[in-house]
Amino acid sequence: MKNKIALIHKEAKEKRAMIEAKKGDLLKAEETAAKCHATGLSRRSSLVVFEARNPEV
Repeated sequence: MKNKIALIHKEAKEKRAMIEAKKGDLLKAEETAAKCHATGLSRRSSLVVFEARNPEV
């Protein structure tokens, strides 16, 4: 019985860790977006290069 409880706690801890990691990734993306918006940078130049390589798309 104790092993089952320990396993459930371990799985819950792993799930919490995964959620925290996803939140960290999302926060980093939001910070990068805010920085780009504040400085007026855009990613259009990379899109132009991608479109030039794949004209069929």
